[in-house]
Parts: sequence; structure tokens; C-alpha cells
Amino acid sequence: MFEQELENIQIITVNNTIGNTSSIALKTILESNIPANIKNYFRGEVEWLLYKEKLTEHHSSIFNYQQDDVKLLQEQMDVLLVYHYTFSREEFLKTLDKCIHFLFNYLCRPQWTLESYLFEEKNSLNLKELALKFRFCGDYPYYWTILEKYLVGKNKSGIERDESVRLLKRIDAEIINTHSAEDMAKMTVPFFEFIGFVHQNALNGGRGDLPTRALIYFFEDKKLANVAQHLLKLREQGKQSLLYDELIEALKDSFTQKSFSVADELAQVRQPQKKNFTLLQVSEKEKDSIIKSLFSGDETKYIVTLEKVLSAASWDDAGLSLDHYFTMNDVDPFSRDAITLTNALQTYFNNREPQ
Repeated sequence: MFEQELENIQIITVNNTIGNTSSIALKTILESNIPANIKNYFRGEVEWLLYKEKLTEHHSSIFNYQQDDVKLLQEQMDVLLVYHYTFSREEFLKTLDKCIHFLFNYLCRPQWTLESYLFEEKNSLNLKELALKFRFCGDYPYYWTILEKYLVGKNKSGIERDESVRLLKRIDAEIINTHSAEDMAKMTVPFFEFIGFVHQNALNGGRGDLPTRALIYFFEDKKLANVAQHLLKLREQGKQSLLYDELIEALKDSFTQKSFSVADELAQVRQPQKKNFTLLQVSEKEKDSIIKSLFSGDETKYIVTLEKVLSAASWDDAGLSLDHYFTMNDVDPFSRDAITLTNALQTYFNNREPQ
């Protein structure tokens, strides 16, 4: 499906980095004109190598390596070791081949790829290992942003495979629940940008479009069967690829054919139980400020979001939904209004009688 793009991005990357030389430092790769996700992958590879090497070190010593200023110097040294790491030509080409195949899989089917990739070596990961794994995954950063908030908030030092899979699916479900064609399309932006770079820099060019089949895989990965079926029909009708704007129109058309629209959905939203809102320890003045600063002055958006959060079975799930909203809408979770809302919701769940 992406045979030509795979070949082109390899040629572009080699030409813009190692060229005909026998070796290349990571710092040169990071300064070159190649996509950021390829740079992230190479940096992640070196950071993982350093982490694995340090695990084998002998830690018994009469010296205090846990002293704050010693730890700071060690961290600075680690940054320099990573930055100046040098790939031999053979190592570079081997890493590039792995990188390109990983990126096409991740961009096309992110959830499936993460489920397969994160725990390829073991059934659980500590927080450090998980953070390093996500260094390879520069695209779709909301996965790690929300997952890290959850783990830190729960004071968890690691995570099991099954819990990780459940959380990744929950994170995607929060986006899907927005029921907006534009929001659905926005999820594909990293994919379009990567292909766009390849097409713009390849000798045989291209218009920055994605194969319809790849987009079908993408939305199947998100468990959006209706969207995938609609795109399949377009493909059967001869639409073999789509530009980003064409995808938006196709998604809007998919919703229309289901007799669904965002406006209708908002109008038909079941009003939340009165007790849910009255039990929130938020004054009218605080509520007005929250709606203005966190929900762009849109009270309907406030109601829909809170109903979703309040319908959660526990504060763990509710907090994940709230963190997701903050992340996807560029809301500072440490702003006064965000803290007020978070505290009120957490108090509600702590005080709520068992269902």
C-alpha cells in the first residue's frame, strides 16, 4: 500500500542525513531536514540503549550517587551521551528500516501498534520504561500525556499490559464520543503531514493524499465501524485516495447518511440528573467563570462534558475523562478554574453513595 512512500522516505532521510559517509552522530540527525517523528525514533533508540546499559552497571559503591547535585550532573551527562551517540552506517540503515516500518504502522493503526509494541518484551513496565517507549511515538502525543497523568495521579510506579490496553481504548473512546466530523478528521493530521512531507520531497511527487484503504484501517482501529464502512463504499466507487479536506467531507457525509448531525446530538442530549449538578460544590459565579475559561463560553459543551464525566463509575474513570478534555482542548489543568472544577468533581465522587 505504501511501497513507494516507504522507498521515498528512506531515500530522503539518507540523503538529508548520513549521505555517503560511514557514520553519523545523533545530534546531526536531530538537526537535519527530516520529519520530527523520525528524529524522535532515533533519539528514543539511543535513550533506550543507554537505559539498558545502565541496568547492567554495578550499583554497589561507597560513594553517594543519590546526592541531588550528583544526580543532576549524571542527568546532564546522560543528555550529552545521547546527543553525541554515533551510529555506524550499518546501524543507521538498520534503525532507519525499523523506524520507517514502525511509523507507517503506528500512523495507520496507533492503538493496535501500541498494544503490540509497548509490551513486546514483558507483561509489565515501570514508569521510566513506559516513558522511554513513548519517546519513539512522537505522533498522537495525547496517549502518553493522559496515561502519564493517570499513573502519576494514582501514584503508580508501573502498569500491566491489560490495564494499559484498557486505558488506551478508553482514551480513544473519549475522542470518538465528541461525535464531530472535524474531530474525527483531526485525529489523522499526523498521518497526512507525514505523507505530505514524503510527497513534497520525493522526485516523483504526490499531492499529499492517503489511500482510502489506509484510512479504513485507521478508523477500524478506533472501532468506528460505520465510518470504515462508509469509506469502503467510497473506495468501491473508485475513490482510491483522499486529501484531508475530502476526508472531512466524507466524514460529514457519513454522519448525514446515518441521519445524524452534531447539532441534533446536542439538542437530544439527555439532561443530566439534577442532583448530579446540585451536588457539585461550585457556586454560580465559579460556574460562569469555568464555562467562560474552560468551555469557550459554551454552556451546552459544559453540560455535555460534565454529564459524560459524572456518568463514570468511579473517580478514576471520571478523572481520565476530565484529563482527556483538558488535553484535547489545550486547557491548563493547573489554572484556577480547572482546579476548582477538578476538586468539585473529585469531592462529588468521594461523597457519592455506592451505586
